[in-house]
Amino acid sequence: MDIANRIKPLVEEITFKSVEIDEPLYTSNLIDSMGTVDLAMMLEEEFNIKIDVRDIIESNFDSINKLAAYIKSRVSE
Repeated sequence: MDIANRIKPLVEEITFKSVEIDEPLYTSNLIDSMGTVDLAMMLEEEFNIKIDVRDIIESNFDSINKLAAYIKSRVSE
């Protein structure tokens, strides 16, 4: 299973709706600040990584695709 497909159910658990992998999460108001914190903790557990608070920015977290790219960069470190 690729990273985006592992992230998608986590995002949908927070948004309570089906989300496309390129759908904006912040600009469409699907995720708020508390949802972002919850999502970051879920991603840390799912991928066994530590997400620095400075990395929780729109360019990393605004879509499933952006999250997948961020996770790929962290997993390959």
